[in-house]
Amino acid sequence: MQVTHNGKLYLLDGEEIVIYGGTLQFFRVPRDAWRDRLEKMKRHGLNTVDTYVAWNWHEPEEGKFDFTGETHPQRDLVGFLELAQDLGFYVIIRPGPYICAEWKNGGIPQWLINKHPEILARSPNGPLPRDIYYLPITYLHPTYLEYVMKWYEHVFPIIRDYLYTRGGPIINVTIDDEPSYWETIFQAFLTDYNDIVVKENGLWHRWLKENFTLDQLEERYKVKLSDYVEIAPPKAFSEPLPKVLDWHHFKIWMVNEYVKTLYHKIKGYVDVPISILDPYLLLAAWRHFYNYVKKNKLDIHLWTEFWYSFYRSFDFKEDKLGHLYYKVGIYRYYVDKLGTPPLSIETQSSLANVIERDEAELLYGLLPSLGIHNINYYLYVGGENPRGYESHNGVTWDVYSPISLDGSERQHVEPIKWIGKFLKANKDFVYSQFHAKVAFAMYEPYEALNLWGYRPENFKESVNLNEYLFGERGLLTLLAMSNVPFDVIDLENTTVEEMLKYEQIWVYSLDFMAREAQDKLAEYVEKGGNLVILPMLPYLDENMNEYRKLEEFLGVKVGEEIARDNYRLIPFVSVDAEGIDRMITRNVVREVKGGEPIAWVGDKVVGALVKKGKGSAVILGFRLQYYSSYHDMHRKFVDKILELQGVERDFKVTDRDIIVIPRGNYLAVINPRGHTVKGRISYNGLEFPKLTELEMRNRGVLFLPVNVKYGNHEVIYATATVVGYEDGKITFRNHLSDTSEVAIKGEVKGVENGEIIEEKQEGEVTTLIVRHSGEFTLLLR
Repeated sequence: MQVTHNGKLYLLDGEEIVIYGGTLQFFRVPRDAWRDRLEKMKRHGLNTVDTYVAWNWHEPEEGKFDFTGETHPQRDLVGFLELAQDLGFYVIIRPGPYICAEWKNGGIPQWLINKHPEILARSPNGPLPRDIYYLPITYLHPTYLEYVMKWYEHVFPIIRDYLYTRGGPIINVTIDDEPSYWETIFQAFLTDYNDIVVKENGLWHRWLKENFTLDQLEERYKVKLSDYVEIAPPKAFSEPLPKVLDWHHFKIWMVNEYVKTLYHKIKGYVDVPISILDPYLLLAAWRHFYNYVKKNKLDIHLWTEFWYSFYRSFDFKEDKLGHLYYKVGIYRYYVDKLGTPPLSIETQSSLANVIERDEAELLYGLLPSLGIHNINYYLYVGGENPRGYESHNGVTWDVYSPISLDGSERQHVEPIKWIGKFLKANKDFVYSQFHAKVAFAMYEPYEALNLWGYRPENFKESVNLNEYLFGERGLLTLLAMSNVPFDVIDLENTTVEEMLKYEQIWVYSLDFMAREAQDKLAEYVEKGGNLVILPMLPYLDENMNEYRKLEEFLGVKVGEEIARDNYRLIPFVSVDAEGIDRMITRNVVREVKGGEPIAWVGDKVVGALVKKGKGSAVILGFRLQYYSSYHDMHRKFVDKILELQGVERDFKVTDRDIIVIPRGNYLAVINPRGHTVKGRISYNGLEFPKLTELEMRNRGVLFLPVNVKYGNHEVIYATATVVGYEDGKITFRNHLSDTSEVAIKGEVKGVENGEIIEEKQEGEVTTLIVRHSGEFTLLLR
């Protein structure tokens, strides 16, 4: 028995499996309720159950382990694995050592912390308060690693016995959970000043020696050096920016070294794939994980997660699309390079006050639309915390899970069920490529500045990328809502040849950018690419030395107005362009000198088109954001930029509030705003529907087949999703309208759960309009 993969799906003894699962934490659910909850999950169409194994729960006292429920029925890991297998589930198991999970210490035993406080990460001023949740630990502390190895030596023999390769249900083992110094990496100087890190010739000095010469460090830090030990870790933003970024990257390296240690230990026990969830809890920084695992030949599958609220309203609407497209895009970029199946192991289905059916569907439907076909919903089954093991949640561990603590089912089960049916009925969808003509190129150090909210005093541009780029009004939401499906690439890891696969690349620039990255962008344009860059051109390199490659290459100068950060002092400025009347922009607007003017504020040119070599560049001196309005100037301006650079979409839609994501012989069609939309789509030489219009009355997603074969029958197009097929029957679902149009080759005998209200025959193709209440089935000859 064997678990392998083909880069898209996992293969169990050669059979392709779409992972469609939910998280049930057996240690929080009463033992006698396990079967009921698993059976409900099965009825919802799930084939996989995911669970943590909490170290401090199974080793409550040092050296005393319980995996069979002798001391508490909810410690019966063995019984849970056997029950899951009996009910036909695959199992993903996550044995830590850290599990997060809103569980006491994230699973790290309190007795270990009390006995060895030296393992705790430290601030520049000494120990952190001991009463904070998830006390961060110095990952590479030898004492900590010694105890982790002991934990593994007890839990992994059990895991090994229940591996799929040994006839059990476990198909994957996950390393730790979101290793990120337990979110303290989000703050530049909160940790880790543990002695093993900062002592002379400790880990910090080791990393510096392995990555830089002293001459390079003198250039970066603007100091004279005779030895690495002279370089103390930075403790404040008064230090040079390159040094602060190096400290950030050093902590990322420590996470990588820790993951490598755990990986090699786990490999001694398992022969199924090993995965990791969101190292660092960052996005652009995944470049460091990718580079590290490739260099060290670690076969680790990179998994991700999607959370859009935490103990508040779920609130997933159209203004979240930019961030979602970005996160899936940068994930897709690296998972494709790794060649492992994309999987969202924590797709939010809980921890919100209420998860509305339509908003859940928008998130759950967009993930496969954008290329993540393996999905696990977290937290699928509600539970409660044993006394003494709660963290920042008290007794409850049921915050609107699909299956509640009492076993009742909540409203967002519905989209989970039908999306699973679609994925099961349309295996070819997995292999239909997401093909983007446009890419957004990210420069990773910007992520850190945005994360910290740190803007060096000499910087002209705001680092508030949450407002201007990633957030609800950000540029990326504008692109998504302008029907511009885009990939995301990393400016440092990508090659010019890879860049040239895209007809257009967008870049959001701050004051600095590495020389190599600037050079790549110039070469991309020179060789025929189309660049859009805003709201300035970089004038510094990675060492904060002056470097104006793009400015000199393009022959354009952008003004030096200083952007404002105080929200009450930020101006709103109206920008005009051909066919664009007073498009509103936020913050200062910079003059652009050189090139062909394309945008103005009064007489001042604030946007220009430059043709250079075989390509072109659009330079904007302002921040282009998403503002929905009757006049819709911002989306029209995106259309204008596409037109100026000769970029055409693969599809056309008559109602631009219908968002389309082409996937080969499928179209993911989305109504993200929630009001009724109607229109027709042109795609691959076909305009449809022909007899009526596609109507979507509510927020939601449809997966429309275009020239897709089901057995001997070919669906030319449909305005409904195929959710089932058996010989002579095709079942469709359209919950966003009460009528659907289907064009199919062959003769239709009739319809179940619907009424044919119009029918047209042209040659071999039968076109029908069916009135229905949800799902309907065509009966075919």
